[in-house]
Amino acid sequence: MSMRTLRVDSHVFSDSIVIEAHGAVDVSSSESLEHRLRSALMASSGRRKLVLDLSRVTFFGTIGLQLLIWADQECRERDVTLWVVASERPVLRPIEVAGLTGRFHITATVPPVNEHAVAEQP
Repeated sequence: MSMRTLRVDSHVFSDSIVIEAHGAVDVSSSESLEHRLRSALMASSGRRKLVLDLSRVTFFGTIGLQLLIWADQECRERDVTLWVVASERPVLRPIEVAGLTGRFHITATVPPVNEHAVAEQP
């Protein structure tokens, strides 16, 4: 059993969905992030942005890269922009090593969202 844990929260706004991950993204913990991403994509109709906030992620394994690639493809098919919030080595380094830096919109802070939150959680 993994000692690493992952907590995933999401916030739905009128123009975007923000998913926040806290902890380690590895094989044993990735299911919760994948579930939240799938739910957000299903709820993305009419929204322009899906923001994946990884600024509090302490470990980002290969499964995390796979989820990013998958989410990016799904967002492109839906005409939704995927933003990845990351500024620390545990997330940025795997993305760089995999040669994926240019594929994603990476920012150090959450991009502006319409502050009118919708009550639902994806």
